[in-house]
Amino acid sequence: MRPQSASLIGNILRTLEEAGFLACEITSRDYCIQIVAKKGTTKLLIKSSENVDSERRESAEDLKSLAVAFDASPFIIGVRMQKGVIEEDTLYERFGVNVMHPKTFRDAALRKRLPSVYSKRGGLYFKIDGRTLKACREKKGLSLGQLANLIGVSRKAIYEYERDQMGATVQTVERLERIFGRNMVAGIDIFDWHLEGEAPDKNPTGAVARQLHSKLKRIGCRALGFSHAPIDIHAKNVGVSFLTFEERMNEDRLENKIENAIEVGRVLGTSPILVTEEKSPQNSDILVVKIDEIKKVEHIRELAKLLGVEIADQDN
Repeated sequence: MRPQSASLIGNILRTLEEAGFLACEITSRDYCIQIVAKKGTTKLLIKSSENVDSERRESAEDLKSLAVAFDASPFIIGVRMQKGVIEEDTLYERFGVNVMHPKTFRDAALRKRLPSVYSKRGGLYFKIDGRTLKACREKKGLSLGQLANLIGVSRKAIYEYERDQMGATVQTVERLERIFGRNMVAGIDIFDWHLEGEAPDKNPTGAVARQLHSKLKRIGCRALGFSHAPIDIHAKNVGVSFLTFEERMNEDRLENKIENAIEVGRVLGTSPILVTEEKSPQNSDILVVKIDEIKKVEHIRELAKLLGVEIADQDN
């Protein structure tokens, strides 16, 4: 790992520790995450990168799917992109994942100072405090159309501002604040992330993983597959993560994968399960189940009994 990358990861880990998060570092650079953290009900999945534009779509898609699987917020934290530096106090996006400077993350985690500006399609936009805007507009007796005419935007724009569905330019913010005489900008809660649309229905890589994924879906599991993560599948409505021992996988690589999966489980509160075809790893500290045993299962409750777990939530 390059010294700059190690320094960036170290800074993020220190911020998390100071903010009271339980955190662990993922030791493989092949994965879509490098840091997993939890504090109360807040879960974070973090990838760091000196140049955020080096992050590939496939990796970002896995990062988002993992966030959906564990009800977590995904971040890419970095200092520059191809077009220039990552500005502090500004939120960016890479393939649907929030991107920010390490200081922006530190301010949010330690001081609850949330960014209010985000970059989109080359422009900068502010998040409007919709509730405050609506209250001020109604107090002045202004209709949506009247306020729109005063500040030079459409009626629909005002409607969207009040619903927190649209950002405003700096000129619009200045006009609003002149009219109402108060701050109209709100912070963007980076710790409350929700995927727009559905998580991609993606098959994991590896023959055993694909067999497992197919079987889990057939018996009604909400099974999300990954290609760039220390786990291969997460069955959300059973609350179990699976990793698989593939035919051409050597013991060292498997051991590293198991260690990382166990660390992720320790932080996020899950116990990963290793699924194999024939051979079993030596000196494994993880529950091992043969794929043929899972293939015999016909219902989620049978699977839960086989794995020795309770069903987390049949509705998720």
